Amino acid sequence: MNDKSFCPVLIRAAVGACIILVAGCSVDQRKEVATYRKVIDANQPAAVRVAPGAVVTLTDALALANQNEERLAIQGETYLQALIDKDRAFVAFLPTVNLAPSYQLASVGNATFGATSHQTQVPVNAQANLFNGFRDYHALKAAEAGIEQQKQLVLDLQQTVLLDVAQTYYQILASEQSVEVLTNSLAVQRARVQNIQAQAKVGTARPLDVAQAQAQLSATQVSLNSARADVLNGRSLLAYLVDAPIEDNPLRDDYEPPADLAPLAGWQAQAEAGRQDLLAAAAAVKSARENVEVAFGQYYPSVDLNLNYQLYDEALSGGGAWTGLLSLNLPIFTGGLIEANVRTAWSQFRQAALTQAQLRRQIDQIVETAYVNLDLARRQLRELQVEVEAARQALYLADQLYHAGNGTLLDVLIAQDTLLSTQLQLTTEQFTQKTAYFNLLRTVGTLKLQMTSATRPSQQHIRELATQPTTIPTTRP
Repeated sequence: MNDKSFCPVLIRAAVGACIILVAGCSVDQRKEVATYRKVIDANQPAAVRVAPGAVVTLTDALALANQNEERLAIQGETYLQALIDKDRAFVAFLPTVNLAPSYQLASVGNATFGATSHQTQVPVNAQANLFNGFRDYHALKAAEAGIEQQKQLVLDLQQTVLLDVAQTYYQILASEQSVEVLTNSLAVQRARVQNIQAQAKVGTARPLDVAQAQAQLSATQVSLNSARADVLNGRSLLAYLVDAPIEDNPLRDDYEPPADLAPLAGWQAQAEAGRQDLLAAAAAVKSARENVEVAFGQYYPSVDLNLNYQLYDEALSGGGAWTGLLSLNLPIFTGGLIEANVRTAWSQFRQAALTQAQLRRQIDQIVETAYVNLDLARRQLRELQVEVEAARQALYLADQLYHAGNGTLLDVLIAQDTLLSTQLQLTTEQFTQKTAYFNLLRTVGTLKLQMTSATRPSQQHIRELATQPTTIPTTRP
């Protein structure tokens, strides 16, 4: 075969290699992202949108955060990289084939009788690992455990994101309800100040009464200003968490915790069985154990096969020649390097096992804390309902004594302040109970996107108690 007949062969080989290279470099970005979105979305709607001015429920806020939060996507990319690492580990079981055409041009002789020589070769080389001390097998198993670890870490981060949204959502509702309570109270107190000022002009009220009423009015205004600022800050944070412009959208809670609370032992058992970060720790232990076998496999011999086939060799005036090489590598002395690698792998395995054990104990403790906090919130809510009713009755009695001449305006103002304080506590506590329940679900690892349930009548009664104006009843409660 001469140079002219070889050129088309070389060109075709080069073009074929380029096509294979381009095809191998093509990556479907959408498909890559969809790989981890399947884990994050878990069969939830692919797209959630909230129109300007539309009501945003808690379920809507959770879905928006799950859809838009960058932290979840970042962790999802780590999960995707774990999948890629498994593909990379699997490659060790497959042979590699390379096409390496070359053209050599050299000068021969001297300047007077000089000439040039050239040589063209088109070899195809194939390499295969026949035995590697089972290292490839255990590396693949470690990669599979790494995938499970990263998947569970994605789901664990999702729990944290959902809890952040729920806490912020209820903080806004509590602040908005406080604004409503304080606004109602402020209107009553302004009317009272005007009434006392009129009485002072005709001499039926003391200047001290006017000053005390005005001081309470100002204190209530300060609390109202603070509550309004809390609403604005909370809405700004919620818009950031869900990555959507919902600062001005009305919020409507669509969830009510169950009335019954299972025993603590059941919650702890559920957390130990299904909490995502604990499952990730278990996968990390498995991966570390496989890495011990990978390190120990360095003591075994390795066997490699190398095949070389010449598609074209100008020196041979053609092609078809091939060579094969079977090589065996047996480590005899490595200066303690393999032993050091094995010791390190065992140490990392023990670290992973200790981390898992510590995390299990920690989970039991935080579940118990969350359980106690929820139980406390439920008890506090029941007592605050009684306290609001009692404070309302005390205000009525203080006002009756004042008008009968047996009490002072200060007694009325103190009773009114007590009622306002208990109403605000009740407002806060009803959402503290929900936040505590969501926190318990997160510590167990069962916080979900779809948390909707119908609001119970008792919850409506609590809202009426909390938002009812702190005016003095005309009839005895």
